[in-house]
Amino acid sequence: MFRILSAVAAIALGATAVLAQSDVNAARKDFMEKYGKYGYSTLNRMARDQMPYEQAKVDEALAHFAETAPKMPSLFPVGGFKGPVPDSNYYTAAKAFEAQNQADMKARAEKFAKDAADAKGKVKDLAGLKAVWPAINDNHCSSCHEVYRLRRS
Repeated sequence: MFRILSAVAAIALGATAVLAQSDVNAARKDFMEKYGKYGYSTLNRMARDQMPYEQAKVDEALAHFAETAPKMPSLFPVGGFKGPVPDSNYYTAAKAFEAQNQADMKARAEKFAKDAADAKGKVKDLAGLKAVWPAINDNHCSSCHEVYRLRRS
């Protein structure tokens, strides 16, 4: 009887871990898609004069970054690497899920949140966005992708 209960418990624990990992992968994909919407589809296009400047959208995007960036490290749990994502040109590098890189991930997320919050108070027009957005994009989005994102070959 004890062996049966132990086996059932082990199976349940394994299934829970797989389900939790799947949820983290889906949450990470959703999280990054929202970042892309705010960063590239909104702020980047405004800064490049590819769409009209709208203060409300700028404020929304920067507030979203400031509020959600601290949650980013939890989307890269130690041991959570699953390899290339089907139907995607990019995927997260294995080193994003290694214990020795978790402090770097956390520091990057905290700095991004701070810089986004600071920018929200500074950007009041298109000129302000053009002055602030490239640095945020280069120092946070692009620099993190250079280290922790791979292109599918």
